[in-house]
Amino acid sequence: MPVDANRPADRYSPIIRALLVAFIAIIAGSACSRNDSPPAAGVALKISQRGGASPEHGTLSREHSVVVDVPETELATRFRRVADRCTGDSAHHCTILQSDLSSGQSPSGLIKLRIEPGAVEDLITFASGLGKLEHRSTTVEDLADSIQDTQSRVEMLTNYRKQLLELQAKAATNIDAAIKIASELSTVQSNLEHAAGEAAYQTKRVTTDIVTISFAVAEQRAFWRPIREAARDFLGNLSNGMSQAITAIAYIVPWLFVVVPGLYLVRFLWRRRGR
Repeated sequence: MPVDANRPADRYSPIIRALLVAFIAIIAGSACSRNDSPPAAGVALKISQRGGASPEHGTLSREHSVVVDVPETELATRFRRVADRCTGDSAHHCTILQSDLSSGQSPSGLIKLRIEPGAVEDLITFASGLGKLEHRSTTVEDLADSIQDTQSRVEMLTNYRKQLLELQAKAATNIDAAIKIASELSTVQSNLEHAAGEAAYQTKRVTTDIVTISFAVAEQRAFWRPIREAARDFLGNLSNGMSQAITAIAYIVPWLFVVVPGLYLVRFLWRRRGR
């Protein structure tokens, strides 16, 4: 009785196919679990409910810049007072983004922070009271178009992901299609997370303001500081002056061989003309 050599392969092929489908399902399941992650879904829901912007603050992003002149001897102390006020103001979510304190020949200080709009005026008033307000400016940027574009991109990616999940359920027995769908789901999820992060950053920009406080000592420098700086730089300035003088002599000496004979020649001709 003839025996079909392909019968064992036919008997195990359904098992192999089932294992491959299960492996693809695990890969797709990990993508689905990423798709259901709270940050992406939460941001997408917030954008759809609020239209991509805070109802209270609209779509405007504000940045304030302040320059305060302080006494040089009080620069470090008043710098720390502003920094401590921000770190202690948790009620208005004050966060220091950048701080810089410089001493030496050009002392200065800078604090860049993010804070809720309702606390901006109190903070600027506090900083201005530490010295003399020299300059203040406010820059406003409308993010309406950017927020709308981000909202549309999140909605489009969310709908596309939903369609891919439906196709994945239908193509469970098609290995090639399941692999392509799982790969596309991973790409869509990555783009969706990027758009969700961008939406969160835009929300932060319209719900909080950036304030940059610069400390200068242009008018309130210490009385003896210019004298100390002049004494400190005396030797350096002396060496620079001597080097410049030597350089000038080096330029002048060659001209003496032309000027001196020329003067004698002019004098000789003048006397001869007089005779």
